[in-house]
Amino acid sequence: MVRIYTLLYIYTFFALGAFCSCDPEAIDDGRDMRPIEGTYVIDYTFEGTRTSTRSIHQDQPANQRISSLTYLLYGIDGESKESMLLKRREIPDISKDTKWPLKRETMTWGQREALKDTLEQGMDYKVVFVANIDSSIVKWTADGTPNGTLWCPLREAERFSTAYLQLPARPFTDSDMFYLFTTSVNSADKGADRDHPYNCPVLLQRVVTRTDFFTERLPEWDMTIKDTEGKVVIPDTVKTYFQPTLIPLYSKLIMGGTDAHILHSAKGSTTNLLKKMEEAFSAEQKKWTPTDPSKTDSAKTAAKYEKYAGGMLTISRNLDQDPTPIISVLSSKNVIPLVRSLLETSLRNDSIQTLWKQSWRMDADHKTPTMRAEVVYDSGSGVDRIFLDRTAKAGLSTSARMQVDTTYISELQGFSHRFEGFSLISYGLPGQNKIMAINWYASDGTTPDHTLTQPLQTNQGGNEWYQVTYRPIHSLDCLGNANPISVEMVCDINTLLPLREMLPKVGEGTPAWTDEEVVALRAAMIGLLKTDVFKAYKYTAPAGDGTGETITLPVGVPDLSADDALQINSEWKVEKHR
Repeated sequence: MVRIYTLLYIYTFFALGAFCSCDPEAIDDGRDMRPIEGTYVIDYTFEGTRTSTRSIHQDQPANQRISSLTYLLYGIDGESKESMLLKRREIPDISKDTKWPLKRETMTWGQREALKDTLEQGMDYKVVFVANIDSSIVKWTADGTPNGTLWCPLREAERFSTAYLQLPARPFTDSDMFYLFTTSVNSADKGADRDHPYNCPVLLQRVVTRTDFFTERLPEWDMTIKDTEGKVVIPDTVKTYFQPTLIPLYSKLIMGGTDAHILHSAKGSTTNLLKKMEEAFSAEQKKWTPTDPSKTDSAKTAAKYEKYAGGMLTISRNLDQDPTPIISVLSSKNVIPLVRSLLETSLRNDSIQTLWKQSWRMDADHKTPTMRAEVVYDSGSGVDRIFLDRTAKAGLSTSARMQVDTTYISELQGFSHRFEGFSLISYGLPGQNKIMAINWYASDGTTPDHTLTQPLQTNQGGNEWYQVTYRPIHSLDCLGNANPISVEMVCDINTLLPLREMLPKVGEGTPAWTDEEVVALRAAMIGLLKTDVFKAYKYTAPAGDGTGETITLPVGVPDLSADDALQINSEWKVEKHR
């Protein structure tokens, strides 16, 4: 009789059209009555409830994360064999004063009464608890605006198989993310009857997933301040911050390969020096070549200069095959002026300056959001529905717009880098949520201020936490050296021209050079450097301890101020949080 009465009640209820997916059913469910024969009491307890999931902003306790709690009871329809909605009940007194997990000794009287029910023995039920869907408390609206029409995220709730939670039109906050518990109940599971209640532990779990999007905030730079030549003044803080980005580029420019433009220029300058010395020694050879073969002294002197001239060609060939001495010079004190040139021109690049300004998402004090962001999905792949059985479906093209209101500091290359961003709370489904772009809006903007276009996919499931980090200027590549800037390179002579290593010793090749000949050649080269013909090389004699003997060579450094000379490489890094 009890089963017939229950099914008759269901059919009558549908016939009257009384079901609404979010309106509580108004029947007397018998909570205050003693169970009759063939029924039993079920007690829902939250001991051990896992509500301490991750929040958008850290250190949010559970009593601030759950604003409402809804109870749904589904029972099997005798004809269709589907689980149909029998009851919907709002658990009372859920507030910031609620102590989680809910225990009998800390519940209010209303909660103790609401967290028990009378069910029919032998009937299969689906028990569901959902947190934060009561629009009278959470104020969900159809269009996501504060003054819009109240709207319930629980849709098509009449059948368990069709009921789902719709992703709201406004972003989640720490106090309104969805939590879900679902279980099957039958009295036979625990031998429940009129005299033996059924104890059902409830474990609320968050059904949304969290993705933090962070972009690097580059230091403040007022680009309206100009110098006497009308150029934008580059603050020292900006140069110091950006310099580590130039070091890898500088390494590529001096280490060899097709893009080693600084090395190629330095090799050219060194080759020119050796060429001039070869010409000078050849001239001396001609001068000392006697017309009378009997003048042996003159012949010996001519042969000496001929060998010196040949030595210059040998050294030049060796440096072309193995430019290690030149790289050593470029890696010494010359790093400072050469990198400074790259730094100065790259920071005058229009694209660099545009990315620099776009990196500011909050005010100068990093406290007030100045921008909002929305995520654009490819082909409607944004997941916007999660069913009570935790399956999910996609159909969303664009996320709600979120305030950019979160910051963190990361140590990179020995510097503190600030990142600003937002937390996207959505539904997870591996293979979906294919991101195409992120639109950035001014606080009151209606059209994007700018757009970051980047295919991206985290493949998150439900209740996972991922982080996406974007660095707008992660690395640089030089695309050419059409208009080089000439910078002086100070070269230690012994480092640039290690003669003993570059000229063959006796028994190693022809012509062989003795140690005495190498010493004499070096002296002859220094002699040339002291003449007016070579004064452009700014020879400096060694100090008393023999160090500091240098010359100066011109090196062409790429002018990175032009967009066609510079390739800017951004970085998108996806990682699972801890």
